[in-house]
Amino acid sequence: MVVTDSPVRLARIAPADLSPYKSLRDEGLRLYPDAFDADIESEQARPPESFLGKLGLTEPLGGTFLLAAWEQRTMVGVIGLERQSMHKLRHSAELNSMMVHPSHTGKGIGIMLVEALVAEARKAIGLEQITLRVSTSSESAIRLYERAGFRGCGVVPHALRLVDGPGQVRYFDKLTMVLIL
Repeated sequence: MVVTDSPVRLARIAPADLSPYKSLRDEGLRLYPDAFDADIESEQARPPESFLGKLGLTEPLGGTFLLAAWEQRTMVGVIGLERQSMHKLRHSAELNSMMVHPSHTGKGIGIMLVEALVAEARKAIGLEQITLRVSTSSESAIRLYERAGFRGCGVVPHALRLVDGPGQVRYFDKLTMVLIL
């Protein structure tokens, strides 16, 4: 899938794109530690090839993939969908890895990525819903997901714990959101 009606091109990430994906992901982990469950210290050493499973190349029913927003040859945004693997949960997938480079925020790339992800998810056989978790402090991200049709369905208090130094701990609540396809 490719969207070409703007200077930004959206396309599924291929194995050859995993290095720029990892670079952008690592930058997101560094800049926005409260937005991601993973931490930069653990993920930095992870090789790009370790994300191959997130491309969904072996998912026969669809629902697992990574999308990227490209401006010319530069990856400026990413988003992922990961279908549940357990039989009773196969009707559900989780939106994750959402990131737009700071130099490109406010240009509509985030909503383009979310809408493209939803359109691609609708093609997956038997996929009925998409869930996500977002920090309650990220009001702009919540508004973006709401514009795409997601609705909040519960908050997990202290879902994320960041240790900034000795005796310096911050907690972040996470809002669970869902979109019924």
